[in-house]
Amino acid sequence: MAGSRQQGSGGQAGRAAAIARLLQEESSQLLHLYTERESLPVSAAPGGQLVVLPPLGAALSPVERLCFLHAALSECRRLLDEAVKREDAEFSPEEQYRTQRRTVLDRLDHLLHSTEPLLQDGKRCAASVAEIPDAVDGGVFALKKWILQVLQDIVHWSSQTSEVLQTLPVEKSSRRMRRAARRHQPRLRK
Repeated sequence: MAGSRQQGSGGQAGRAAAIARLLQEESSQLLHLYTERESLPVSAAPGGQLVVLPPLGAALSPVERLCFLHAALSECRRLLDEAVKREDAEFSPEEQYRTQRRTVLDRLDHLLHSTEPLLQDGKRCAASVAEIPDAVDGGVFALKKWILQVLQDIVHWSSQTSEVLQTLPVEKSSRRMRRAARRHQPRLRK
């Protein structure tokens, strides 16, 4: 149908939704590698999420929800950077884990970059973040639990972002539309 609006299947929003789904899968794999290595349960770590947003209810438009989710993912990126530093200083992660962690970092960067143009007028939202624990005070187990929470937050917020991106209307590429229009125009002969 020519005038119908598709949801999240193409355009910038569709591409960002695909990246969010990949990030969710890859961060789930990283979480699995981490919990297997550290013999920790995969279930949610006690203490809830580190990155917290206000309720993303129906009163907010999908673009407004995306704004908050972008903020949550930005904080997850910051926390993951800190987790990488502490993990590398305290432990010696194996190569497969390091490779997967790099993949998640790269995919998270790509998702943040891809969702940026979808935010209205460069609007910025904020996410609350729990304090980063001091490894000396909490010990090694507290650090491992905190890293677990960081990874769980990335899985959670990438999933939420994927869902919201799928509700955004698809914007057709103007170049693609012009090309298609030219193909269907009658040609005039001289």
